[in-house]
Amino acid sequence: MKFHTPASLLLSASVTLTLAADISEYVTAPEAIEPLFDVEALPRIVNRRQNATEFCRTSPGDADWPSDADWEAFNETVKGALIKPVPRAAVCHKSWPEYYDEEKCKHVVANWNNHEERVANPTDLIYNYFQGESCYPSLDPSTPCTTGGDPAYVVNVTTPEQIASTIKFAKEKNIRLIIKNTGHDVSGKSTGAGSLSIWTHNMKSIEWLLDYKTAFYSGPAIRAAAGVSVGEFYQVAEDHGVTVVGGECSTVGVAGGYLSGGGHSPVGGLFGMGADNVVELTAVLPNGTHAYITSTTTPDLFWAFRGGGGSTFGIVTSVTVKTHPKIHTTVSQWGFATGVSGNTTVSNETFWQGVRAYLEHVPAIADSGSQAFASVAPSTSGYTFKISSFVAPNHTVADYDTLMAPFFRKLTNLGISVAQNTTFHPSYFGAWQRAFPKISTPYDPNKPLLSTGSRLFPRQNFEDAALFGDTLATLKRINDMGYSFIFYAQDNHLRAGVDNAINPAYRASVVFLMVSAKYPARASPAVVNSARDTVTKVLVPMLKKLTPGGGTYMNEADVREEGWQQSFFGGNYARLLELKNLVDPERLFWAKTAVGSEEWYVQDDRGLPEVQTGRLCRRA
Repeated sequence: MKFHTPASLLLSASVTLTLAADISEYVTAPEAIEPLFDVEALPRIVNRRQNATEFCRTSPGDADWPSDADWEAFNETVKGALIKPVPRAAVCHKSWPEYYDEEKCKHVVANWNNHEERVANPTDLIYNYFQGESCYPSLDPSTPCTTGGDPAYVVNVTTPEQIASTIKFAKEKNIRLIIKNTGHDVSGKSTGAGSLSIWTHNMKSIEWLLDYKTAFYSGPAIRAAAGVSVGEFYQVAEDHGVTVVGGECSTVGVAGGYLSGGGHSPVGGLFGMGADNVVELTAVLPNGTHAYITSTTTPDLFWAFRGGGGSTFGIVTSVTVKTHPKIHTTVSQWGFATGVSGNTTVSNETFWQGVRAYLEHVPAIADSGSQAFASVAPSTSGYTFKISSFVAPNHTVADYDTLMAPFFRKLTNLGISVAQNTTFHPSYFGAWQRAFPKISTPYDPNKPLLSTGSRLFPRQNFEDAALFGDTLATLKRINDMGYSFIFYAQDNHLRAGVDNAINPAYRASVVFLMVSAKYPARASPAVVNSARDTVTKVLVPMLKKLTPGGGTYMNEADVREEGWQQSFFGGNYARLLELKNLVDPERLFWAKTAVGSEEWYVQDDRGLPEVQTGRLCRRA
């Protein structure tokens, strides 16, 4: 079989989307349009297999796995867009003789963490753990390299028709279907062994709409296709003298998991979260319909797609978002630690008094519309506190200094000296570039991996004296146990006129905090589980105890979290599940911790339940 190889995908395709007038019978709508294929004529997936794996998706090697002729015929239907993927690091391994290349391997080793190269690969993830750590670069070509949790085939889609054809084929052949844009998800939602992947990364069209009008918004807007990245999105906004709400990392996709999870942003404190700014979207639904989704055409889906989680209701092909006026922005970076500070020595006790002063100032930072990323970590000499990016939208340097003056006076009184690196930028775009630079580092085989958990902290944790004391004591205890945490301070309140599926816990929060445990790369399942269970069973419960009934941000959370339905979706889960049962009763779109995922699991996971190296099956 001759399919496209990853090397042929260096140039991104640009497409123009055709928007359907309305939606299918699966959702409430004034009218209905025909799906792109007859869903009722297809076999019921969950009942079609009558053997030992009756409730499993078909995998390579099974008797009913599609033949070479089937794949060739399917490739014709998707206009030659089918890829038989190869691990990016295959060029380093002689077990892949067709691809082994010593010079290319040196490039991969040197640029392993170059996010632009990583997201341009059809199967690479930002977090390789979920692929089973199956193929790392190495200058020793005898080291092993397998496909691990990679899909069996990938469709490099550039049109909704290709997406619909892929959905149809996956239904007909009972193949696990996954969706990938950039692979930034920290839960492994965009990979799966033996699957067929819909890769949206090369849907790159982007349109400036000067005079957009809808039922609840009139004004400038930007329509971005599924593969547009945050960096590309921000550049178009800068070119037209406006500001848009997007994420921090330049290679994150705008239209996929970012918005479906809610979408925090450095300018979210001023303009609302990413999903709050969506005014329309288009998506291919499980029945093949390319649907035009707004608050008036399909209100239930419009509500759900904005915050209800990825890999759930359909494959987004474009989003249209409102824009905001151009704003100036100030960025600052600084920190302090135990040890010598200026002419004084900062003791452990003094250090935590400094942390206390910062946490006391969190509500003021949130109320200013700023976003401040901080980390607190144990060190060989005690502790370190670092502000990696304090983004103050619509603030001059003088405004920022006034905002932070009460806090810095407290540090001065404690004898803590801080050298700030503060810069002013006439637009948000320049500030974002400084605050979140691109990452490109060589492969380090000794760099440990992280297991992460998280929690949203409401305002009362920083304003109620008793609760504040418990919060500070718990965070110190986490450090003293040997674990670090990062957090950002920001207001995320619900704006007037906005109704979407974002976790309600976000609306009361002023801090999002992530805690992590380290373990060596390629560690045994026992070692991995020890670290991950510490996060799930020790550290996250400590955070939950401080925030009863609260939740967290599903895109940056512990995939093993107990009670994830409440933590990730809050009171919205029942409504989201009802809609999932309506539009996708057979769970064609499945991912761990996505809405409606409870009845399915991955077999043969080697004791690591989030690793996607086994067969997807339905629980009996």
